[in-house]
Amino acid sequence: MTSESEAKTVLYKKTAEYLDRGVHMNSEEDAPEPLKPLLREEISKIKSQRSTEHDQNEVLRVFVSDFAGQSIYYDTHGCFVKPHCPYVLVHDLSLEFDKPAVPRFKASYEEEEIKMNNPYRTSNLDNFTSWLKFLQGLGECQDQQFPDKSGHFTTAKGENFKLPPVLIALTHSDEVKDNDSKIDCVQKRINKVLSGGKYENVLPEFFVIDNTLEGDDGDDVRKLRRKLFDLSNAVVDRETLMPMKWLDFEAALSQKLSPNSKYIPVDKAKQEAEACGVGEFDHAIKFLHRQGVVVHHSGASKVVLDPPWLMNRFTKVISMPGKLDALSRHALDVFKQKGIMFQEYLETLEDAELLKELMQKFSLICPCQHEGKAAFCVPSVAPAMILGMELEASKMELSVPSLFLTFPRQLVPMSLFTKLQVKLISEWEKRFPNQQATPSFYCNYSLLPLIIDGDVYDVYLIDFHEFIKVSVFPKQDGNHFKFASHLLATLKKCLDDLKSPDQLLFSMTSYDLEVECTCCFGKEETKCSRHHKIQCHSDRCGHRHFWKLSDLQRFYNDKSPAVCRSDKRLSKVFDIKSVKIWLNTVPDTAMVEDSSNFRWPNETSSEASSSGSQSTGDSYPKGSMNEITGFDDEVCERHVSWLARHLSKDVEKVAMLLEVDAVEIEAIKQGEPLPERRNIEILNSWRNAEIKLGKKPTWDKIRLCLEDETVGRCDVIRALLKEDELDCRVLLWLAPRIAASFRNYARVLGVPECEIDMSSQNFEGVERSCMDVLQRWRRKTRNPKVEDLIQALEDDIINRPDLAEEMREKFCNHEVKDEVLSQLDNLSI
Repeated sequence: MTSESEAKTVLYKKTAEYLDRGVHMNSEEDAPEPLKPLLREEISKIKSQRSTEHDQNEVLRVFVSDFAGQSIYYDTHGCFVKPHCPYVLVHDLSLEFDKPAVPRFKASYEEEEIKMNNPYRTSNLDNFTSWLKFLQGLGECQDQQFPDKSGHFTTAKGENFKLPPVLIALTHSDEVKDNDSKIDCVQKRINKVLSGGKYENVLPEFFVIDNTLEGDDGDDVRKLRRKLFDLSNAVVDRETLMPMKWLDFEAALSQKLSPNSKYIPVDKAKQEAEACGVGEFDHAIKFLHRQGVVVHHSGASKVVLDPPWLMNRFTKVISMPGKLDALSRHALDVFKQKGIMFQEYLETLEDAELLKELMQKFSLICPCQHEGKAAFCVPSVAPAMILGMELEASKMELSVPSLFLTFPRQLVPMSLFTKLQVKLISEWEKRFPNQQATPSFYCNYSLLPLIIDGDVYDVYLIDFHEFIKVSVFPKQDGNHFKFASHLLATLKKCLDDLKSPDQLLFSMTSYDLEVECTCCFGKEETKCSRHHKIQCHSDRCGHRHFWKLSDLQRFYNDKSPAVCRSDKRLSKVFDIKSVKIWLNTVPDTAMVEDSSNFRWPNETSSEASSSGSQSTGDSYPKGSMNEITGFDDEVCERHVSWLARHLSKDVEKVAMLLEVDAVEIEAIKQGEPLPERRNIEILNSWRNAEIKLGKKPTWDKIRLCLEDETVGRCDVIRALLKEDELDCRVLLWLAPRIAASFRNYARVLGVPECEIDMSSQNFEGVERSCMDVLQRWRRKTRNPKVEDLIQALEDDIINRPDLAEEMREKFCNHEVKDEVLSQLDNLSI
């Protein structure tokens, strides 16, 4: 652990270097040697020796990345996009904002540039706005990871800005000479976009560039360079708080980087961490990964020291190749036309094993079989749908209503669609092995034939730029509740995994699962800009009114009507039963357990979690658990009520994992209004089915469900085995003291990012959110102890040794522990 005095030594994390002479970086070999971390005093001394009066004596060495290109490059942006870098957003004045954008592609300098289809029919303004939203999300993602740090910076001239700073450059002004009205019009359009969104990171200044001028010619070119220098300098000078040992570790890793060594084995990285005194390797390497210093996914065998190098390697693999002599004509056609790459090609590449491992970690490829050969699905290289075709599923009547994935900025996060396709295929294969059918890919549309219990369902994923539509077409008659439940659970797991900061999908901060309102046309009744129709029924143009599944679940549980008020003239009631297939199978609804007052000092956590259930007095037998000797014992009928009471709202999740028929669950719910009786009947349904099949309904089967990540109820296991429980009063004492850093504290404890977000969103006060996330950790952890909480306080990221020591004295000292706990009996949040 970093000592308190050592942790107070704050280092500057230098990412650029002042040079005495003007040096321009022309090649990769010209890159500076890794910098030695400098103490604040050293930096002040160096800066005092620098004159900032003249531009020619002031040079900042920077690395420039050009993000232009079509979607295949966007899928790798996470490797090199940095939340603290300045960005220049460019618009070509020779292009009309409202005209469709024309993507172009050039595989190499030797080949000619080719025009490509625009699958979303996006205009140049759409693309411009998309980048604004992406960079806005990049800043919000950083704020979520480091909520205790201010995202506001100040230049040496006193100008305030927010990360990441964005400058707007209008190029090709030479092509609109003597047409000042055109430039004014563009600036007004951009200002209108900026005023419509909270783009605090965009600087209110335009740089008009004449492309016929070279070098530093042109006033605006010089202004742009000056502004970039000021912004970069302000970012470099701003301290990044991190433990001293972590900075030593970063420097040690950078010394391993060379033209011939772009990555090292993870064991070697652990040795370097140990040599630097870093005790928590996983936390340190994850921090460097999220900051873009290295690339390392949990479980990966290598640590990549040069993220831009990795991005270039990815791009060469997943771009449309100009020359692939090693591939047969047929294999090349399959690659270009279907997005299927044969494994034999990938194995011919340098660093093949590393690429294969990391491309799967980044969800860029997933294994499959094609024509009897081992292959990989690569959606990034798949072609777009034919220009002019509507990207909509068949107009045939759906027996399963479509789902819509929506996002806060009304924009599908960059590269999410590619990764979601790959992730969904991989996760479905894990749940149901031996999938036989081959998916069909386009870069904006995919058909995934998913098999469950021998039945085939065609699942269409369609990227409409603003949202993703999920349509399901069963290939056979029957009841489809089971498939819907597994599909929804798999979708949520994929999206939650992709939302993790480790995936570097910076603009993926949250999402909603929704269904289309059938009561109204939508929110917009004017002519659509694409088809010039009033009330255009295209999915893309309808501006549909959607209902969140979480809201409908609440209405359904409360037996309340869902009233649509989109039509100003009259209100209509949405038929919730029409989408019941999704509501009954939502694995993790946004319904919050009754946590209005965290006052359960004398209860076990499992009893506390069931406190929101309706009280039924003594009408239900509690069930004696004294005779349970092990998990091989049978779940007897008298035990079921005990289990139902402890599981409470998680009964349905457990039942789905136990493969209780969804139709039977629905029938029980319809016939029994009382929640506890209903839960007992659902669990008895599983028990009776096991006995009928000649099987023994054992506690071990229940245990596996309780330990499953979709349930996470290890507290029930502890209650079953009568193990000691971490007292809730300890959490009540801790929550307000660590509330300001509860997100980072939860991460150190290992709470999934999606659960941290849920705790944050479900409660207004930060102390209540902190208490909720601590309870989630206690429920999901097999053996939660006070010492676990103390060690997390001592972690380098939290660095609260004072609070750790106080907690140790109060709750680990048996002489005073009981007295301290009794004083907390009436404590509440």
